[in-house]
Amino acid sequence: MLQTTGRLSKALQLTLAVIKPDAIAHPLMSEALHQTILDNNFAIVRCKDLVWRKQDSERFYAEHSDRFFYQRLVEFMSSGPMRAYILAREDAIRHWRDLMGPTKVFQARYTSPASIRARFGLTDTRNTTHGSDFNVEQWIEKEEPFFRSGHIRYDDEDQIHKPLSLS
Repeated sequence: MLQTTGRLSKALQLTLAVIKPDAIAHPLMSEALHQTILDNNFAIVRCKDLVWRKQDSERFYAEHSDRFFYQRLVEFMSSGPMRAYILAREDAIRHWRDLMGPTKVFQARYTSPASIRARFGLTDTRNTTHGSDFNVEQWIEKEEPFFRSGHIRYDDEDQIHKPLSLS
């Protein structure tokens, strides 16, 4: 359970977590992934359901445009709804990457069998999750102190953690 009283010793870090179309298409899987996030002591700062057009996927994955898998990834990421989370906790980027496991599902099943990709991934493209760094100065200045001090609550309706004074 996420600590909600007391203070943490380090500043919280943010990470972007995206649940891909293959997982969102299955309600039980998306619920299990949401619960996995909560069970691993992440505070959910933001949560948004979204659908990308092909151009959105191309822009998001532009750094991979010269890679063999780029077109397949762009098509897949624009194939249906996704859910994007901004997650917070100490060392959030490393924890989210560890929780996701290796990108390649076959490798994840052997090296990190408890990881999200090992448990739910189908292929290297349909591997359930995406993660990347997320750094927002405004969040650090205005909301992070509430999360660090434990002055937050989980809002069941919005399915995110909220600072008590901003709720």
